[in-house]
Amino acid sequence: MITATAKSFFSKKRYRYLIYATTSVLFIGVLGFRLIEHWRWIDCLNYAVSTMVTTGNAGVIPKTDVGKMFNVFYMFTSVILILFFVNTISRYFHEMRKTQEIKYQRHKDMVEKHISNDGAH
Repeated sequence: MITATAKSFFSKKRYRYLIYATTSVLFIGVLGFRLIEHWRWIDCLNYAVSTMVTTGNAGVIPKTDVGKMFNVFYMFTSVILILFFVNTISRYFHEMRKTQEIKYQRHKDMVEKHISNDGAH
């Protein structure tokens, strides 16, 4: 079920673009912290992801003014994007659930109609 759900999700262009945008912002964050702060790659990735998902990371913080300015830009951009991402995914699963409910109701109606038609003969 999860594989079919993921396949269905990625088959829609608007969702693929959201994945691309999120990955791009993450990449920009990692690269920006690497170039500006000269952190190790793993620290850049850790900080970029923890900032993106709004948990923060007190163990690694920008030291330079340029790094701090970049961080503010990155925080606003990534938090807005991740909130949009979570909202989009929740809407997708809500739509899937509604579609399944409609299919189930149609099937139920067909079975009931078939049963009532058989009983009339």
